[in-house]
Order: sequence, then C-alpha cells, then structure tokens
Amino acid sequence: MVDASGLTTGAGAALGAGIAMGLSALAAAWSQGTLGSTALGVAAERPEFEKNVLIYVAIPETIVLFGFVIAFLLIGAIAE
Repeated sequence: MVDASGLTTGAGAALGAGIAMGLSALAAAWSQGTLGSTALGVAAERPEFEKNVLIYVAIPETIVLFGFVIAFLLIGAIAE
C-alpha cells in the first residue's frame, strides 16, 4: 500500500528503522566521547572513583539498545 508521501508501508518502516539505529548510535558515540574524556580526568585525579567511572561510561550504550529495539519492532511491522 502506498501512502500520500509515495512510500510503501515496508519502505517507511525500513527507513524509520535505519534512522532509529543511526541516530541512536551517533548519540551514544557523542555521549561516550564526552564522558570518556571526563572519566579519564576523574580517574587520574581520584583513583578511588575508577569503578564508578566504568559504570558511567557504559550507560550510554543503553541508548543504542533502545534504538535497536525500536528498529527491531519496525522491521517486525514489515513482516505483518
């Protein structure tokens, strides 16, 4: 079925899945770069915070996981 924009439903879902993965990966890369440089500074100044810093650096990866889940749901909509 073609909607008003000229895209089929499957093409729109595939485009949305690609955008979801791409933007979430870019957001995670940007936040990890910012947090990584700050975390190295904190670890150099205060080594007792090294374990906490690892947790803070790993948290932005959840952004990519959310993007993957959304992309997976959109691709699942194509199969229906």
